[in-house]
Amino acid sequence: MEAAVSYVLQSLDDSLTLQQVAARCFYSPVHFQALFAEYMGETFSEYLLRNRLFLAAKRLTETHARLPEIAVLSGFSSQANFSRAFGQWFDRSPARFRHDYFGSPVPVIRRRGRARRSDLEPKLEWFDAKTFITCAAQGYMSARFEHTLWEAMARLCHSVCGLSGNIQFSSEPMYLTGDVLDLTRLDQGVKLAAIEVLSGNVPNVPGCATVEFTGGHYATFVHQGVLPEQTLNIALFDWLPASDYCLDPARPVVMRSQQLRLTDLLPALESRVLQDSQCVLSDGLGLSARLLGEFEVTLSVPLMLR
Repeated sequence: MEAAVSYVLQSLDDSLTLQQVAARCFYSPVHFQALFAEYMGETFSEYLLRNRLFLAAKRLTETHARLPEIAVLSGFSSQANFSRAFGQWFDRSPARFRHDYFGSPVPVIRRRGRARRSDLEPKLEWFDAKTFITCAAQGYMSARFEHTLWEAMARLCHSVCGLSGNIQFSSEPMYLTGDVLDLTRLDQGVKLAAIEVLSGNVPNVPGCATVEFTGGHYATFVHQGVLPEQTLNIALFDWLPASDYCLDPARPVVMRSQQLRLTDLLPALESRVLQDSQCVLSDGLGLSARLLGEFEVTLSVPLMLR
């Protein structure tokens, strides 16, 4: 399924069918459709449409491309069909959306539709204001790009371990993203490998940046496995619309795992030369297949009252 998701996200501008993707994964179309819906929480066509519309929204707010061109790139046969589907997702026409949000982050808007089969309930918690040292990486967390994220984490670990003075850091590295859509975008998606500063004055670190954000409410979901997009989809498009909250774009989404510790991470990263073909937690980071199967990721989504 990870290979299928990666291929779909690399091919959003191309003609793409369920049969093509199923064949690449060596499944029959019927079997693939059932597995995809079970794994991702939505059908293949729903997933493809949503990501094409999000990509169209990015183009509307970041470029001056003409609407007919964006409609074609989004896989629609006409601008009218594109405008109808876009309006169902974002509650306004593409032209109005561009007028309202050009130059701004794309809001995650969803008209309440069919709920996915899920009993996931988040833990509502308050995060205090935090300071992070970060290294930026670009790329979707998949077989094609995961090495870039781990390289950013390796740079961050080396930088932090090279600091001297009375600076205390969290032992738990994590990823941050200020735009939730960057979690599923491809080479243009920006994530931050981050370590929280617990105390002390943070010096300028070459190749790193200091990021601060204010405290606030978060909804924390637990995902089992190494591809948390299904849980993120449930959080954004099922739980959030039915709650009393909406997404707070001023604070980042936080993704972390308590099974990763800074003291364990650095030796594991140093022992491997990351290649483009390597994936799944930097070639396992020494974890057994059983432990990888039990790997848990927490996804914390920033909230504000409607």
